Amino acid sequence: MKIDNIAPKISTAVGQGLVNLGRAAQKNGSAVDKLNKFAEGRGINPGRGAFLALIFSCTLIPRFLKARDADEKSEILRRDVTTILTITFAMKAIKAGLSDLMAKKKGLPMTFTNIPDNAPWYEKALGYFQQKGRTAFSAEDITANYANIDGKDTLTRMLTFVDENKGDVGKVLTFDKAKPASFLAKGRNDGALTRAAKKLLGEDFDFTMPGKDIIRAIKEKDVTNAAFAEISNALKDVDTNPISQFAKGIGSKFETVALLAVVAFLGFGLPKLNEKLTKDKYLDKDGSGLKAHYANPNTPIPNMPNRSAISTFNQNQRMVFQSFLGSYQNQSANNNAQAQKFVKNA
Repeated sequence: MKIDNIAPKISTAVGQGLVNLGRAAQKNGSAVDKLNKFAEGRGINPGRGAFLALIFSCTLIPRFLKARDADEKSEILRRDVTTILTITFAMKAIKAGLSDLMAKKKGLPMTFTNIPDNAPWYEKALGYFQQKGRTAFSAEDITANYANIDGKDTLTRMLTFVDENKGDVGKVLTFDKAKPASFLAKGRNDGALTRAAKKLLGEDFDFTMPGKDIIRAIKEKDVTNAAFAEISNALKDVDTNPISQFAKGIGSKFETVALLAVVAFLGFGLPKLNEKLTKDKYLDKDGSGLKAHYANPNTPIPNMPNRSAISTFNQNQRMVFQSFLGSYQNQSANNNAQAQKFVKNA
């Protein structure tokens, strides 16, 4: 059969197969859809389920199967499992927790979640570790939420987002206000955003009132009010927007803090834990000597198999090193013969 007759059929079959695969992925609840959601990541990061499946199957299981004794297996389970879980879950939880604390202070939502408000407390707590749970905003999320404000409509949408996510609308509108009570802030003036918000709503406006009331007051203002243009000038530029700049900066700092905490635990805390568990297994409580079971010097610590290096070679390795092994065996035989001759003459 000629290739030019087969090629179109192959091309058609491959194309139809890809089309069917795409349709199956779009069908909610299908096996392909579930597999896609399992592997789907966020940005450049792989899906958490796929990452865990990959690292457990390619790292933990082979290392465990290659362990030489019970002590090494135990250490691998403690060290590797703890390391994987810490890297996968702890950094996210620390960053999200710190972001929530800062959000309460500044009134600026810095996390999002898919867990409903009426969920039990333990489900909300677990959400800090889950991919679908409480997650800190990325730099792209912050820019999308708090920048590119170009008028009344986008401003009210941003403030509605703040209010719906349990933020403080008044604090956000006066985010760059001066703090006379602070020693470092003496002599400073309100920032452009605060001045524009006061111009729009009035110098005596109460920015501590509920967010819905503030948003309602803004919606009642004429769209041609010059203060809207001033607010837009303060917020539309990502590089000068005080809200997005603060959120990005504090987010990166929290990520660094989370990384340092994880590195400190994995680099110092976990080795110390392994050391303590090993000592507790073999040494007395005061650490002065071995436990009675291990006091006998003939008791191996740990229980390593007594095998020569040559016995660990497989057949292929023996063939590669045949000349070396032959020289080694001949030399051993010569040494034994000389020793027997020496004993006989003696």
